[in-house]
Amino acid sequence: MPKNRDGDIVEVPPKDEEELMLEKLVFGDLAGLENNLRKVDNLFDFDDEEEVVEELDEENDSEDLDDVQDEDLFYIDEGVQGDENDSDHMDEDVDSESDDAELEDELEDGEDAWVDSDDEKLNISLTSSDRLKKLRKTPEDDLISGKAYMLRLRSQFEKIYPRPAWVDKLAQDDDEEDDEETNSSDDDIVLDDEEGNQDQVNGKETAALSKLLSSTHQFIVTKQLKLISPSRISITRLKDANYQKLSKGAIQAISFHPTHPILLTAGFDKTIRLYQIDGKTNNFITSYFLKNCPIMHSQFFPQADRNIIYAAGRRKYMNKVNLNTGEIEKISRMYGHEQVQKSFESFKISPAGSFIGLIGNSGWFNLINGTTGQWIKGFKVEGTVVDFDFAFDESFVVVVNSAGDVWEFELKGKLSSKSENKILRKWSDDGGIGITKIKLGGRNNSRWLAIGSNTGVVNLYDRQNFNSTTATTQPKPFKTVENLVTSISSLVFNPDGQLLAIASRGKRDAFKLVHLPSGSVYSNWPTSGTPLGKVTSAVFSPNNEILAIGNEAGKVTLWRLNHY
Repeated sequence: MPKNRDGDIVEVPPKDEEELMLEKLVFGDLAGLENNLRKVDNLFDFDDEEEVVEELDEENDSEDLDDVQDEDLFYIDEGVQGDENDSDHMDEDVDSESDDAELEDELEDGEDAWVDSDDEKLNISLTSSDRLKKLRKTPEDDLISGKAYMLRLRSQFEKIYPRPAWVDKLAQDDDEEDDEETNSSDDDIVLDDEEGNQDQVNGKETAALSKLLSSTHQFIVTKQLKLISPSRISITRLKDANYQKLSKGAIQAISFHPTHPILLTAGFDKTIRLYQIDGKTNNFITSYFLKNCPIMHSQFFPQADRNIIYAAGRRKYMNKVNLNTGEIEKISRMYGHEQVQKSFESFKISPAGSFIGLIGNSGWFNLINGTTGQWIKGFKVEGTVVDFDFAFDESFVVVVNSAGDVWEFELKGKLSSKSENKILRKWSDDGGIGITKIKLGGRNNSRWLAIGSNTGVVNLYDRQNFNSTTATTQPKPFKTVENLVTSISSLVFNPDGQLLAIASRGKRDAFKLVHLPSGSVYSNWPTSGTPLGKVTSAVFSPNNEILAIGNEAGKVTLWRLNHY
């Protein structure tokens, strides 16, 4: 009997009905314990459980319908109605088994990297969850083996992401090459991977890239000029160019191959990555790691048959990557002019590949040979050179300093270090101060000239209106674009000279498209919801159809210009 603190016996009142009910709910009772003990022997008897479930389902059929998903309430029967139902279901079962057998045969043809012996012992119910129900081939499908489950997952994945045809072709070509290749170690090439380690590879990757460059379809360049509307532009977003292999840093440079649908990206992660652009899968091809060289600029060489990439950072040399052989060569042949060219980070290749221009220090602009990399000539200007650009026919080059003074140097004839630098025209940008970029555009003798400043203002000039009689005439811009408010970091004309892309990396989504010759800025794109980020680089494809935009997040978005 319970006692209180004084030791007196305390009488406990009997339990009322409510307390007994609560005790039964919390602790159970003897009758419930006995019933549960009887079920222990039949705990794993699925048939008995199914009968109990079926009885409960019949009693509570109307209540359970509230929790059933819509997709489970209906089933579309595409078979023949009537007496042939049973035979149809038998055919479907046979077909599903035959499909699994075919997939199994295909799987056994390849070599698995790892095999789990438990796959054959495992049984999986396809009706246990909504996700697994999608793998059923008939409504009656339920238990399947682990191997069949793996095959159906693979089949489902290939339905969503079809296997590209070029992969099969490359695999077939590799099989043919394996019969012809020798085991000679002289053909091995040492390449740097993305972690900076050197791995010995047998050149298959380089051979595959070389075959891709020689066999894949090329850009179709339309000869007939199509005029774009100056008021609205039709543009469609495609799959991101580098979604399969993102950059580890901001995209500092992007460039299209001159004839093939291949795009390169480069940045401070010291890696050049190549992608095959089709707008849907954009397969990653290969990458080149440049040890100790954060890349500031990279570009395909304009001569398509050479298959060469130039890349440079804030270093005293430039990297030359040969895609046909996989070799990487360093170029630093200044020969006595090293004091005026301490970094190769700011370079541009002329349209035909004859010259490579370099921004030097102390007001110097240098030319080197596009093929050999040897120094050709230097041009000295007042102030600090901030940018330059070549004419489309390589007849002259424009150089601008930070104060807005523009020089046009002639490149025709034989250039030598001793020849006098002929100035075709020297003039100043209208109201220009804090100049950051200059760009020539248009195939018709580089008709358009754009100059950007650190205030976001871009002046557009029509070179056909320049007075050719006097070289001292100050041209006036026919249009001043003031849509951006931060420093201009990118000026890019499309190949036919009808569009100009202007961008600033100082502010998010600071990107505009300008129509030429009207000079109007498109207001319908980009919009406030266009996911551009902080734009670091932009480029048009050689056939004008695709615009690629890189940002600080390491992504390259692709946009199709529906007009072309």
